[in-house]
Amino acid sequence: MYELSLNDNGMTFKDLEKKIYKYACNEACKTMQEILEVLDEKLMNERDTQIYRNKGRKQTCLRTIMGDVEYSRRIYEFKLEDGKKATKYLLDEYLGMDTIGNVSINLVETILTNVSELSFRKTAENIKLMCNQEISAQGVWNVVQTVGEKIKEIEDRKIELNDKEALKGEIETPVLFQEQDGVWLSIQGKDKPKGKSKKKELKLAVSYTGWTLRPGSKKEHIVVDKTVCASFDKVNHFKKLTEATIAEKYNVDEIQTRILNGDGAKWIKATCQDQDIHFQLDPFHISQAILRSVSDKKDKKELITLFREGKVDEGLEAITKLLIINNDNEKAFNKLVTLYDYLVSNRDGLITKRSCGKYQCSLTTNSISG
Repeated sequence: MYELSLNDNGMTFKDLEKKIYKYACNEACKTMQEILEVLDEKLMNERDTQIYRNKGRKQTCLRTIMGDVEYSRRIYEFKLEDGKKATKYLLDEYLGMDTIGNVSINLVETILTNVSELSFRKTAENIKLMCNQEISAQGVWNVVQTVGEKIKEIEDRKIELNDKEALKGEIETPVLFQEQDGVWLSIQGKDKPKGKSKKKELKLAVSYTGWTLRPGSKKEHIVVDKTVCASFDKVNHFKKLTEATIAEKYNVDEIQTRILNGDGAKWIKATCQDQDIHFQLDPFHISQAILRSVSDKKDKKELITLFREGKVDEGLEAITKLLIINNDNEKAFNKLVTLYDYLVSNRDGLITKRSCGKYQCSLTTNSISG
């Protein structure tokens, strides 16, 4: 047990809390070592000796949320179906040991949770405090890169299977709703883009079969049968990844109508090319553009109503009238020109599909989440 001394005059409750936490973590590591080695012993005694030949113990160190766990486990030799020899750790197989190098999944998840909001340096500091671990900012970066490489392998495999038409999703729906958008994120360290910009666009795609009221709410909705994918990659790869993600979850042969909501960015429209997908300029972005470009509250409300009701020609005509009225106000005029050009360049997306079976396809984005 941890020994206390009244001679530690400078000790505070904060210090005591940290020492007890470290002591408890170290004891937990010892317990983990004992349990792993006992299990390994049992597996050795109960294995099929005709199949698995004991090749001796190997020492290893596993980095966990409690600290470093040093233990030994036996490695076994066996023959594959083709007669070739192979080796495995029965303990790893029994426990479903899934690690990134010598880092446990729990520790990896803790690192990723932190690094999604904090710098590599701050993440390393947090891990030291929370997990009884010594890890550098470079070590955090290495974990993130390894996880990223594994995710890329999974995504590439998914795309390959979809190219072979081997992905058959189980969910059947006549209508599939899709939303795509880009989020510009500040990039840390070695991953920082070259040039002045420190940001990189993360492309996001959400697909779902419909929506329903959020439990306990009369206005807010949540989407149904949702699937999500994201990538920093180029448009062509993102398009393939999106299609593979859809094919993995939904039975694409049963989809009659696909509707894609977006802000009109070129890469979003590009995902509709060579496919029977109806692009809609997202109602949220239409309203946002109007609110940013029109100063008069009455005019804002009128324009939003016109475009929401699908009265595109009337809406554009109303903007033209505002341009004439504001001809002498350069700032207001330029804002209206930007609004007009934005809507005209996305005119096809202003025409919403009003009837899609039992679904209404003109969405108000800010009322849907989940």
